[in-house]
Amino acid sequence: MTVESLKNVSSAAAGLCEWVINIVIYYNVVVTVEPKKKAVAEGQATLDAANEKKAEVDALVAKLNAEVQVLQDAYDTAMKNKKEAEEKAAKCDLKLSLASRLLNALGAEKERWA
Repeated sequence: MTVESLKNVSSAAAGLCEWVINIVIYYNVVVTVEPKKKAVAEGQATLDAANEKKAEVDALVAKLNAEVQVLQDAYDTAMKNKKEAEEKAAKCDLKLSLASRLLNALGAEKERWA
């Protein structure tokens, strides 16, 4: 039974046959497409949930990076102060050593001057 063979008999029957054929084709398309639409919807929902979780994690990472930067700045300042103190202590040790040598030298001269 084809549309062309029914056109010779009845144009209404040919139209009805063509409609039935198209409905069957539409049904076959819907049957194959509908599971794919559901899979896309589920995938989109999963993607949205993952994006929300990623946004939360990104915000946490940004917060932690800011805290790390504050701590890094404090560490750098403390290390700078430590270095300055060590340099000052080394300078004071040098002055003390020079002063001790001067006192020892002057102590030896005391007897000659007396």
